[in-house]
Amino acid sequence: MTVYVFNLLVGFSPNGIDNAQGYREKMFDQIGIDSKYVFTEFPDMRDIMLYKNVGIPVNKMINPHLKLTGRDCFDFTDNTESMIQTIKGNLNISEMVHLENSVQFWNNGYLMCEIHTLPFDQSRFYKVLYFKENCLLKKEFYSSGLVCSDYYITAKNENGNLYAKTVKRSFYKKNGEICLEQIGGDYFLNNGKRLNSYDLLNLFIDLLKLSETDTLILDRAFNLNFNDVIFENRLSCKKICIIHSGHYFEPNQSTYALYLNYEYFYWFKYSKYMDSFVVSTESQKNDLINVLTKYEYDIPKIEVIPVGAIEGLRVSNNRKHKSILTASRIVKGKRIDLLIRAVIEAHKTNGDISLDIYGEDDSFLQNELMQIIQNNNASDYIRFMGFQRLDDVYQNYELYITTSNFETFGLTLLEAASSGCALIGLNVPYGNVTFIEDGKNGYLVDYNYDCTREYENELVKNIANKIVAFFADYKKINEFKAYSYKIANEFLLSKISEKWRKIL
Repeated sequence: MTVYVFNLLVGFSPNGIDNAQGYREKMFDQIGIDSKYVFTEFPDMRDIMLYKNVGIPVNKMINPHLKLTGRDCFDFTDNTESMIQTIKGNLNISEMVHLENSVQFWNNGYLMCEIHTLPFDQSRFYKVLYFKENCLLKKEFYSSGLVCSDYYITAKNENGNLYAKTVKRSFYKKNGEICLEQIGGDYFLNNGKRLNSYDLLNLFIDLLKLSETDTLILDRAFNLNFNDVIFENRLSCKKICIIHSGHYFEPNQSTYALYLNYEYFYWFKYSKYMDSFVVSTESQKNDLINVLTKYEYDIPKIEVIPVGAIEGLRVSNNRKHKSILTASRIVKGKRIDLLIRAVIEAHKTNGDISLDIYGEDDSFLQNELMQIIQNNNASDYIRFMGFQRLDDVYQNYELYITTSNFETFGLTLLEAASSGCALIGLNVPYGNVTFIEDGKNGYLVDYNYDCTREYENELVKNIANKIVAFFADYKKINEFKAYSYKIANEFLLSKISEKWRKIL
């Protein structure tokens, strides 16, 4: 039995689904599941490293293009020193320059060639670029031999600026034979047959030779070809769809959706062809059943399996005094502006309070938030920390706050609770009420989606009052910490993994 997880994204910033996939891989490893993770588009090393960093092994990442070359996964074994000697023998080189993750070859002031080494192992490489008079001609990608070559010409864009325009990509079998070529959005097999992206995915599904013992897990629904291929083929394998975000939004509840979430419309429409939906909480399961019934969609099995789990509790008695953190993508729906304003308000009463904000995304929004901080002379105690791995960070803080107006599960809430942080959040579905028990390990702040500016001002004051009250009573701090550990203990990897074992 093999579980195939669709799909890993190419060219996007990391988000909650990516982190959830990393958590799930830990669960699969715990129970011995043979899992593969599918890039439906051909990735670059940036994409591969993104998923490696969330916990997905590189040798479990697969791709339709790669499969056609006869390779079952990415496997970066190509030796850097061997390629250096090959280039020296083939090109007229006057200078070689070693950089942190690359080796450059120069001749009379012109860059001739560049090897890109693995970020985690410089003795191996994955890419070679060739230039003529500093213009890019060809880019080769390696994974256990040459996988593909991109060919370029120098062209002009609309502004008259020169750029390297891709004209063709060729994919190679291990013996060097071309098996697939891409020109624009079309693919050509070595027998001359022309394919589009849908056809390529269809061919990939055929090559997997799926049986009824295999399982496909779909993590993304909206506007992605693999959904069409999977459901139109009526595959015999099990098909499980993960509802990661909200499926239904009341007015003003979301900045991008109203009522039935367009992201999951396709899945709901064809729900009769699915084996099960998976949601993270019982509350969402009940709401999902009601919505599917209301819109007269078929209701498959709905399993409750949290998207996150922890290997253990992170205990620390060395926390920064009166410290707050929050961690999320910096987007409007997270309402970080409310948190910043609340901390500024609380700081007027208690000058030792500080806030660190982890994450990144919308740079324009971040600039707006920084302006709020600067206008209130708060730069000394409110800081943006950027995107970081936070495994060993939460336990340095006493309080975690989220002002997001919707969290389907809230991986950061679980991480914060498992590190003994007290929590404050809005009383909204579904994550906050899962991880915050009002008065026991933090505070839930009442929230109304139909809020006016005056209401928001009152909301900011309410959050500020909760912050001040929390830091005023150190007995409460210790009690809240202990109760957060108690809640997080129910999400141990060993417990959540068993839920997956039962449905797979």
